[in-house]
Amino acid sequence: MKVVNFIICVLIATNGFSQVNTFYIEPVLTDPNYNAVQDSHMVVRNTVTTNDKLLLFIGGTGSKTKNYLRISEFAGNLGYDVINVSYPNSIAAASLANSSDNLVFNNYRQEICYGTNLSSDVSVDSLNSIFTRVVNLINYLDTAYPSQNWSQYLISSNTLNWSKIAVAGHSQGAGHACYFAKYESTERVLMFSGPNDYSNHFAQPANWLGIPGVTQKNRHFVYLSLYDEAVEFSKQLSNISDLGIYPETDTVHVDVTNSPFNNSHCLFTTQPPGLVILNHNSTIKWSILNNSVWEYMLTSESTTNVKEIEYNHLFSIYPNPAKSQLNIQPKKNILGKTYYVRNNIGQVIWSGTVNDSSISISLTEFLSGLYFFSIENQTSAFIKE
Repeated sequence: MKVVNFIICVLIATNGFSQVNTFYIEPVLTDPNYNAVQDSHMVVRNTVTTNDKLLLFIGGTGSKTKNYLRISEFAGNLGYDVINVSYPNSIAAASLANSSDNLVFNNYRQEICYGTNLSSDVSVDSLNSIFTRVVNLINYLDTAYPSQNWSQYLISSNTLNWSKIAVAGHSQGAGHACYFAKYESTERVLMFSGPNDYSNHFAQPANWLGIPGVTQKNRHFVYLSLYDEAVEFSKQLSNISDLGIYPETDTVHVDVTNSPFNNSHCLFTTQPPGLVILNHNSTIKWSILNNSVWEYMLTSESTTNVKEIEYNHLFSIYPNPAKSQLNIQPKKNILGKTYYVRNNIGQVIWSGTVNDSSISISLTEFLSGLYFFSIENQTSAFIKE
């Protein structure tokens, strides 16, 4: 094994987060068995205040940790300790969509997250799993910076204290975050442009999404792009429906709704991608709108119950998906308000006035696909089968 001198690169934030310290740690420093040449972990600390919570952020396919500098430092500015973990991420979940193996997504997630040898599509041993990489990094930080209290995120030297960890991810990483939340009681789970585990072969979400999880549903937050190119929005909606967080909390269009976004845990945007090129990346780009969404997801009461969430909604819709008829049940006095139905490119294809205690819309002339029903600032997505 080559002996190489390594240094930790320290970067002080210069984007207005003067109290945030950002630095990078090579995995080989946390365990000499790691490959010496690979992306470094990113660590962010607030040097003034802390909320004694860790944000574990997991990036998307082919990403580098520095790609998520903005959201990591934003969380740090809110008082989070942040670890943006470097891990093997070259194989996208969406690339497995046509597999005839009904456990392909399950095995893929298990192997990358925990290092269990199950998948024929990835090869990740225990040492290189996300779990072990995070454990090794926190142990290293605790030894290198004993005054910073990194040990609070460990129950033992090889056990994470998930109750203090908010796990988040973008794209492939969103699915990993969600997968951890199935087996660990996390503080909350934040999913950006994912999870993307939809089987085209079986025309349904991956079966692991519907398995009851340890982390409560009301601790899940998802933020999607309506125009996502990686996996269609309607398929992502099916995935979070299997998770049980939609339509239990309705979708909210953040571009036309102010924080706290009707207290919804299912958010979507139509903002253009800008310099990030892909709409798939628009949920994690730096923008005033995203700053508002990120702050809501990171700081809102994750334990808000369903009844409280529903109280803030103007209406509910059912069934969803719908075949021949969509029913709308107003929950507040919205008589005289105008409602709209839009297609998936935003065109109004139907409108009317609320003049009764319930509304029914015939869908016989509608093509199969994704639509949006809206009254004032509340928008609900529905699928016409």
